[in-house]
Amino acid sequence: MKKLQFGSKIDKTKTKRNELFSVKQVIASDKIEFSNGLVVRLLGIKSNPLYQGKAIRFLQEKFRKRKIFLRYDTVKYDAENNLMCYMYLDNKTFINNHFVRTGYVDVDTSFDYTCQKKFLHSPTTIFNCECHKNINFNPRSP
Repeated sequence: MKKLQFGSKIDKTKTKRNELFSVKQVIASDKIEFSNGLVVRLLGIKSNPLYQGKAIRFLQEKFRKRKIFLRYDTVKYDAENNLMCYMYLDNKTFINNHFVRTGYVDVDTSFDYTCQKKFLHSPTTIFNCECHKNINFNPRSP
């Protein structure tokens, strides 16, 4: 007969907590500087010059009075030796994905990374890709 066990198991191993950062400034739509001087590039994000101002304001609003933690992919540095990462708010909101969904930035397809398919199949990305440029998505038009 199997004995039922409830509750958590307490042991001496400590769980690793994510290091939290404060944003000092948004340098560009794909580059962030933290209060400790670290500059990172958002992984999978490619700046769109048409929406640069709106993109920076979006990030500034998201980071206002919030802490950030980082996750890394297999490719940690780009060709210019910038640290690349996925960025999350302290409540685990995935910033890179939210940012792609706004349509203010494009998906970087210059190399492979884990979340590339997720970003490419994001709702706004589907309608902004080259294969859909000539299709009219307005349901009211004939």
